[in-house]
Amino acid sequence: MSRFGAAFLTASLLAATALAPPASAETMAAIPMAAAAPPHHIAHNAAWGCRDKSDVFNLLFLGISASFDDKLAAALADGRCVVFKSGEDVVIVEPGSHGLVKVQRLDASATPVAYWMPARNVN
Repeated sequence: MSRFGAAFLTASLLAATALAPPASAETMAAIPMAAAAPPHHIAHNAAWGCRDKSDVFNLLFLGISASFDDKLAAALADGRCVVFKSGEDVVIVEPGSHGLVKVQRLDASATPVAYWMPARNVN
């Protein structure tokens, strides 16, 4: 699917249903480490995810524009978004709507943080 097709599909899905409000800081802090679920893996090299669902939507809409790279770089630099390595183990903590999932890294040494990303990046 082309970038234009992916952006059109995302826009169509969003237009058909209302966006959920972003999660609060308390909700993010209360996410337990989902150790019981089998791990999934990041499927692509250029997979990225953001703490806030609205950041993901904003970046997906920019997917066909020239400003996408700049906006993603700014979100990565200020810590709102992160890049995942291909093959990295993650757990799906919330199967979201609109083709997004909320994942958590399987790194026991770090504080559990969940990130929203397009579901196509996880297998």
